[in-house]
Amino acid sequence: MARFNVANADNYGGQGGGGYFSLKEDKETAQVRFLYDTVDDIEGFAVHEIPDKNSNSPYAKKSVNCLREYGAPVDDCPFCKAGKPVKVKYFVPIWNIKENRMQTWERGKKFGGRLSSMCSRYPHLYTHIFEIERQGASGSTETQYEIWETGQTDVKLEDFGEIQNPLGSHVLDKSAEDMQYYLDRGSFMDDEDTATPSRDEQQYIRRTPANTNRREVF
Repeated sequence: MARFNVANADNYGGQGGGGYFSLKEDKETAQVRFLYDTVDDIEGFAVHEIPDKNSNSPYAKKSVNCLREYGAPVDDCPFCKAGKPVKVKYFVPIWNIKENRMQTWERGKKFGGRLSSMCSRYPHLYTHIFEIERQGASGSTETQYEIWETGQTDVKLEDFGEIQNPLGSHVLDKSAEDMQYYLDRGSFMDDEDTATPSRDEQQYIRRTPANTNRREVF
């Protein structure tokens, strides 16, 4: 599965673009903690994007974990073989101080370098408080974020609770057989009403071998 640390992010695709963190208006700010200790805690994902049919927005996407490791044959991942582009994403765990809860900030490839620099400059990153300011109108594709360190307190990482694994939550963890089904049908089998499978679905299930060779993550 295409998971990697921040040092290996350049081997993967280009910039992509309780709940997700977002700032929606120009000059809107928030105070947060980035829930990493060192740069070794930062993990990126190589993903494919598919339309989110459960969203009211035509632009909403879901992320699906790419099955191909860097340098591996394109046949290892049906989405890669079908020409679907790969994007690098970071699902950054943050503590939103005003809302007093953990959230996830979805960021693209370039943000990995920024996180790496922050970890180098501020040891035990989670102990530092940062202010984030959005610079860009609502809906702008040119939005940037300014981030300033504003203080440090004596806390422990475990004080903020368990950090959710993005794989299986923010990133769909699908097998090669799942992906091929999606390419053939336009949806995953578990997105459909499978209480009474159609004849075609039953035939598809019978001819699809069990996935007995799933690779371990690295």
